[in-house]
Amino acid sequence: MSKNIIIAGAGHGGLVAGYYLAQNGYTVTVYEKNKKNHLGYPQADAIHLDGFEESGIPIPEEYKVKRTPITFSVLGTDLPPVTQGDSGDTYNVEIDRKALYRYLIGMAEEAGVRFVYNCEIFAPIVLGSRVAGLKTSRGDVYGDLIVDACGLYSPVRSQLPEFMNITREPGPFDVLHTWRAYFSRLKHAPAPEHKYVVSLMHGDNCGLLWAITNEDSVDVFVGTFNDLTKENLDDKLALLRQENPHLGRKLLKGGEGVVDIPIRQPLSIMVADGYAAIGDAAFMTIPIKGSGIGYSMRAGKMLAECVMEDENGLYNEETLWKYQVRYFDTVGSNSAVLAIIKNLFPTITMDDLVYLFGENIISSEDLEKFGSEAGVAKIIASLRPGEIKDKAKKLIGNQNVRRMLTGTAKNVAMFKIVEQSLKENFSSAAAKKWADAYDNFFESIKE
Repeated sequence: MSKNIIIAGAGHGGLVAGYYLAQNGYTVTVYEKNKKNHLGYPQADAIHLDGFEESGIPIPEEYKVKRTPITFSVLGTDLPPVTQGDSGDTYNVEIDRKALYRYLIGMAEEAGVRFVYNCEIFAPIVLGSRVAGLKTSRGDVYGDLIVDACGLYSPVRSQLPEFMNITREPGPFDVLHTWRAYFSRLKHAPAPEHKYVVSLMHGDNCGLLWAITNEDSVDVFVGTFNDLTKENLDDKLALLRQENPHLGRKLLKGGEGVVDIPIRQPLSIMVADGYAAIGDAAFMTIPIKGSGIGYSMRAGKMLAECVMEDENGLYNEETLWKYQVRYFDTVGSNSAVLAIIKNLFPTITMDDLVYLFGENIISSEDLEKFGSEAGVAKIIASLRPGEIKDKAKKLIGNQNVRRMLTGTAKNVAMFKIVEQSLKENFSSAAAKKWADAYDNFFESIKE
C-alpha cells in the first residue's frame, strides 16, 4: 500500500492531518513557501475549545482562558450597544498565531512529518484524471495524495482541470479584506465599559471593526468587502478612535498589510483523484466571524481518518468522499447556513440594524447562541414559543426587516432541500448533481 502524502502549504488543517498520518506510518512531507519562523501573524486569536477537542489535539493549558463576551454597536447611531449573554464558565483557547504554528509544527515534527521551507508551489501536476504531484521552486514532486492547504488563493485548487468540478476561485462577496494591528492604550483616557467591542458598518462600507482592550494595548481589526486602501483604512481608524478615546496612535505590532479571508460557504466538491482541499483552500471558515482555525483542525482529523480507512491506498474521489460528507455532517452544513445569513450584509441599512437591536429582535441571548459552535437549527430550536411569538409581532412593524428575514428563512429552507442531494455513497453522477445544485443555489441568492 502506498503511503506517500504531500501537503501543499503549512495550513492548520494540513498540519493536523499530517500529524495523525505520520503517527500511523505514512511518509508525510509539507512544502511551504515561507521560512519556518515567518509563519503566522503577530496576533492572538480566540479559538473555540471544539477545535482542539474534536481534532484530538491537546489543549495548551496556559492558553485556556474564559471567553470574553462580545459587545456589538452600530456606527453612526445612538443605539445602546448590545452584549452577548453570559453563558457561565465558557472557555476559549487564546493563543498567538505564531505560537500556535510552533505548537502544531512541533507536534508534527515529533510524529515524523518532514518540512521543506522556502519552497514556492506553482501548480498541480495532473496525470490523466489524477492529481499526482506539484510543480515547485525546488522542482517537481510526486505523491500518492496531495493535500491542498495553500489557503484562499491556492495555486493548486485554482489550476485544477474543469472536469474535477472543484470551484477554482472565490466569487464576488466571498472575500473579506482585513487589516489588524495592536496600538498603545492611553492610560489617561477613561477605561472602556466593554473589553471587546465589534462595530457594524453598513451600506458602502459594509463590514466590521473591532477594538479589544488589553492591559497595555488595544487590538484593532478592520474588515470590509470593499477594497481596503490606505485612505479608507485611515478613515476607519478615525471612526474607531471616536468610539474609543483610549485607543492610542503608537503602533506596537501588526499592521503589515491587508489579508484576505474567505467569507462564504465551503467548497461543494473538496476531493478528486489524488487530491483533497482543507482549511482556507476549501473555504472552511465561519462565514459571519471569518475564523477558520477550529474548523480546519477538526477537518484535519477527519481527513486523516478517511485516508487511513482506505486500506488499498487508492486515495481517489470515491474513497476520499467520506471526508467531505463527514465535514458537512458536522460543521459544513451549519457554515453554509451562516453563509446564507451573511448575504444580508450588503442590503441591510442603518435603520434595519437599529430596529433589529433596538426592538430586541436580536437580543443578547441570541448573540450568545450565534457566538457558539452550535448549529443554526439548534439555535432556532432553543427559542421558546413565547419568544418566537414576540419576535414575530415586532417584525410586523417593519416591512423591510420582515421581508429581509422572511427571505432568509425561505433560503435556509431551500438549502435544506438542496442538502439532501449530498449522498453518503459516492457516484460521479451524484457528486456532480450535488455540486451543481449547491453552487447554483448560492449563486441564485446573490442576485
